[in-house]
Amino acid sequence: FISDYTAEDFNMTNKSGTYDRRDGVDDCETYQDLLEAMDTMGFAPEEQKDILAITCAVLHSSNLTFNSLSADESEIDRENPHLEPVLSLMGFTAENLNRALCYFSIVAGKEKHTRSLPKQKAEKGTEALIKATYGALFTYLVQRINASITLKDEKSQRGSRGSSGKTKAATIGVLDIFGFESFKVNSFEQLCINYCNEALQQQFNLFVLKKEQEEYEREGIQWSFISFPENQDVLDLIDKKGSGILNILDDQCRAPGTTDKTFANDIYQKCTGHTRFEANFRQVGARQFGVHHYAGTVEYDTEGFVEKNRDELPKEATELLLSSTNEFVKKLANIVSPPTAAPTGGGRGRKAASAGTRVTVGGQFSRQLQELRSKIDLTSPHYVRCLKPNDLLVPDHFDPVNIVDQLRCAGVIEAVRVSRVGYPQRYPHSAFVARYRILGLQALKKAARGSRRVKPVDALVNSIALQIQAIDSGNADTSIENDQKSSKKGSEPDVDLVSVGIQVGKTKVFLRRHAYEVLERLRGVKM
Repeated sequence: FISDYTAEDFNMTNKSGTYDRRDGVDDCETYQDLLEAMDTMGFAPEEQKDILAITCAVLHSSNLTFNSLSADESEIDRENPHLEPVLSLMGFTAENLNRALCYFSIVAGKEKHTRSLPKQKAEKGTEALIKATYGALFTYLVQRINASITLKDEKSQRGSRGSSGKTKAATIGVLDIFGFESFKVNSFEQLCINYCNEALQQQFNLFVLKKEQEEYEREGIQWSFISFPENQDVLDLIDKKGSGILNILDDQCRAPGTTDKTFANDIYQKCTGHTRFEANFRQVGARQFGVHHYAGTVEYDTEGFVEKNRDELPKEATELLLSSTNEFVKKLANIVSPPTAAPTGGGRGRKAASAGTRVTVGGQFSRQLQELRSKIDLTSPHYVRCLKPNDLLVPDHFDPVNIVDQLRCAGVIEAVRVSRVGYPQRYPHSAFVARYRILGLQALKKAARGSRRVKPVDALVNSIALQIQAIDSGNADTSIENDQKSSKKGSEPDVDLVSVGIQVGKTKVFLRRHAYEVLERLRGVKM
C-alpha cells in the first residue's frame, strides 16, 4: 500500500520539507535491521505484518479529506485514493469511518441524539484517531519487548516446591533524554519537554554534585562547598499543586467554557511575581509568557494549550476501533481505552470518564515523570552526554562556542568543576593499604612496633605524602632517604596532606587527580 509513495506524499511526514539523509544511512538497510530485530525479540511473522500494516494505515489516514455539506455538516471524501488503504488495513467500513469522524452523539437522560460535525472538527477528530492509534501501537511494542527480555523464573512457572515465585536479578535500563527545546514559536509540547529536562537536570545535580560534596562532609575531610544552580523553583513554577502552570492548565481544562485566553489570564494572575516567570506588556498582548529555565529563557505561546492538554479522543473513534474486523486493531483499541470492571447491572464495562476525573496530557506526563525519577533514584546511574558539533549539519566542523553552551546547559561544566577541585579517586582504608603498602613498608613496620597506637592507613598516607611532596619539589631521592632515616630514629616529619592532595576520611582515603597519578607512577616503578 505504500510502494508507490515517498515521505513527501503523506501529510504526516512532509511538513518539515527535509527528506534527504545526510548521515550516510541507507533506509533500506535499516528496514532489514528492523525486521531482524523483531525476529530476535520473538515477534511472529503475522504479528510483524500487523504492526507494519497499522503504520501504513496511519500514514494514509493523514491524507484523508472531507467535503463540507454545510456550515455544520461534512462527510468523508469517498474519491480520495487513500481511503481504500485505510479501510482495508484497519478493518473499517466506509460508513462506520464516516459516522465516527463526521458525527457525534449526545446522551440526555435515556435519549441519545446524533449531531453532525463541520469539516474542521472532522479533521481534528481524524488527527486524534491517528495519534491514539499510533500511541497504542508504540505502547504495544514497548509491552512486547519488555515481555520478551524479562527474566523468567522457571521454578515458579513449574510450580516447584520451595520456590518463592520471585525473580531476583539486576536490571539495566537505557534512558534517552531529549534536550531543551527553544524555537521561534514554543507551545505546550516544548513546555512538557523542557519540564522533563528541568526535573532530570535536578536529578543530575543531586547525584553528581550534592552527593559528591555530602560524602566529603560525611567522611569529615576538609572541603569548600561548591555552589551550583538550583532549579527547584522552576519545577515549582511548572508543576506545583495549585499554582503551577500545568495545574492551572488542568483546572482550565476541567472547567466549562474555558479557552486559551482564560488560561493565559489565569497564569498572569497567579504566576506574576515569580522570579522564574516572565510576562511583559508585549507578551501579555500576544498571550505569551516566558520561563527562565536552567538552560536559558524560553518564551511560550498559549495558543492551543487547552486543546492539546485535553487531547480527547471522541467516544465514536474508540467505538470505531472496537468495531474493526481486524483483531490486532481491537487489541490497540483496548490499549487506547482499557475496559473497566463490569457494572452491577451488566454491560460491557467501558465507561467514559467525566471531565473531573479524566486524566489530562499534562497530568499524565507529570505522573510518568515522577515515576521515572523514582526509578532512577533506585539505580546507580551513569550519564552519557551527546554533543552536536555544529548547527549546520556538516562534518569536520567544530563550533567551540556551541559546544561550551551545550556543556553548560547540561550541567557538565559544574560536574567538571567538582571533579577538578575535589577528590575523584577514593579507596576504603583497607583497599588503600593493600594497593599502596609497597610504597611505605618502613612506615607500616614502625607503626606496628611503636608504643603509640597509629592506624596503618595514617602511617602509610603520611609516608606517601612525604614522597609526593619531595617529587613536587624536585628532591625525590633525598626526601625518601630522609624519610626512611627519620622513621628509624622515631621522628615523624610534618606534612600538609591537603596541599599534597590526600585526605584520610572516616572510612576512605581521598586522592586528588595529581596525587593519584604520582602514586600510580611510584607504584609502577616499585613493582
